[in-house]
Amino acid sequence: KLDLDRRAAVVESATALDAALQASLRDNLARRYGTGLNVTFAQNPALLGGVRIRVGSDVFDASVAGRLAALGETF
Repeated sequence: KLDLDRRAAVVESATALDAALQASLRDNLARRYGTGLNVTFAQNPALLGGVRIRVGSDVFDASVAGRLAALGETF
């Protein structure tokens, strides 16, 4: 199960990503994690904008909602 999780990436965005951006994200993730990565794209309007990428236990949150949450924690 852990090996499968490490080979799966979930890319969430507030709106649908065009084919060129999806291909660019796939290429960048393959460079970082190696080939054979299973990438799925999902829409999550709660993000408001930006993207959140999860590969195994790694999470890269560049969403507006994530930035607002981080800002709220600093106050």
